[in-house]
Amino acid sequence: MTRGSRFRTGPPALLFFVLPAALLVAGMGKKVLVLEIGNLEVPVRVGEVFFHSYTQSMYGVPVLEKFRIEDGFFRLVHVSSPSGAALAYLGIEKRDDPNADETYRDFTIPAASIGNHAIRVHDKEIPLETRAGRDGKIHVKLVKMSFLAYVGLLVWR
Repeated sequence: MTRGSRFRTGPPALLFFVLPAALLVAGMGKKVLVLEIGNLEVPVRVGEVFFHSYTQSMYGVPVLEKFRIEDGFFRLVHVSSPSGAALAYLGIEKRDDPNADETYRDFTIPAASIGNHAIRVHDKEIPLETRAGRDGKIHVKLVKMSFLAYVGLLVWR
């Protein structure tokens, strides 16, 4: 007597099939806040910060911009540089934190910019020169996407 293979329903089946499916279904309605940096998506939470560093072209000095993630946008809260002239050029009047208050949904940087632009988020430095889009610009934006779409991006890459 020949028997067909049986589908096991013990703990391994639960672990490898049922649990991931249940987690996926549970997360379908949830939204993930994502910082898109060119073609890279980084999940973020409200209240977290990220930094944009670059060399200011007119004075040739480093500038560090601190942004805080808010619901649907990010807020520039502080700009620092060793050069008071560079800060003045950027419209920054004081050095104390916070010294800025501007909101953005996105910003772009020309890929040809020579400022050695980088984004630091979750203690990871992301050089921007390799993140240019087809339009020759580096796009940094905050988007909300479904959990399922985010998982799809992870799997696709």
